[in-house]
Amino acid sequence: RRLTTLTRLADLLDAHEQSRETVSAGASWRQAEIIAGCEVNMFELKEFDEIAALHGNPPFLPSPQIRQSLYTIVAIALLITVLHLAILKTYQIRYSHSKGYNNEKAWEVSYHFTSLMVNFLLGVLGLYHYTRTIPHPASGATRVVGWEEMGILGCIQMGCQLWALPVGYFFVNETAAMLGHHVQVMVVGALATFFTNGFRYSTPFFFGLVEVSSVPLSIMNHFKANPDLIASYPGLYLAIRMVFMVAFIYIRVFMWAPNMYGFLHDCGILCFTCDNNLCRAGLGASCLAGVGLTGLQLMWASMILRGFLKILAGGKKNKRQKTA
Repeated sequence: RRLTTLTRLADLLDAHEQSRETVSAGASWRQAEIIAGCEVNMFELKEFDEIAALHGNPPFLPSPQIRQSLYTIVAIALLITVLHLAILKTYQIRYSHSKGYNNEKAWEVSYHFTSLMVNFLLGVLGLYHYTRTIPHPASGATRVVGWEEMGILGCIQMGCQLWALPVGYFFVNETAAMLGHHVQVMVVGALATFFTNGFRYSTPFFFGLVEVSSVPLSIMNHFKANPDLIASYPGLYLAIRMVFMVAFIYIRVFMWAPNMYGFLHDCGILCFTCDNNLCRAGLGASCLAGVGLTGLQLMWASMILRGFLKILAGGKKNKRQKTA
């Protein structure tokens, strides 16, 4: 594959030189476009070769770093669990004698409030590093290897998913889509946390900034778990829904698409140039997880837009009734 890439690069260089000679002799705009196409193809082939060469790196990060990451993941999972149980106990003491109280509701409310706190932290860290630390654009090797200091975002995400997966399944009755989301995040989180070619350049966005949209979602879920709040503050609830819709569509659709394309492009090249099945399986699983997460974002985005259309339809209906 590497020899084929170099051969194609040599052919493109010959075509590029011939095209330049033609243009210098008074060629057409069409021939100038061919030159531009050759330059783009040469850049892509050079980047392909640059990423493929990263197979020469050790597959895993140094053992001490992996151990430290494992300790960090377990510590974060335990810390979030303790925080959740403290919030749960506080809610139970405060509202156990209230009308409509039940244990399932206590678990749901405390789960959403804990998620709110964790997502706020991840969102702030991700926004800072995405706008201040990570260069835009970056070379292929820069996007794949290095940035070990960003591994803390992967540790936080994996610790969070280790807490959320059992709680969501046993106590909160989360949907299959949400449980699948937890598993897929852990797959790509393991890639960023334990492997040398870990694509940590992408972690500030995927493990951090995207959680900005989860903050209004947690607040909205709290309202849904307490219908009395919706009845008491309908305007506030509607405003939170609108903020969530705008944040989700902008971050998890419009910003997500180019960032995920970049990840799948780089991970796909590395997977295609693997020389053993274990390498292909690991990187292939990460690519599939990325595709699966993208499908979930699009599915949720369509649900959000349908809900928004219902709000608009309801508002128009109420307006017609008042006019009548």
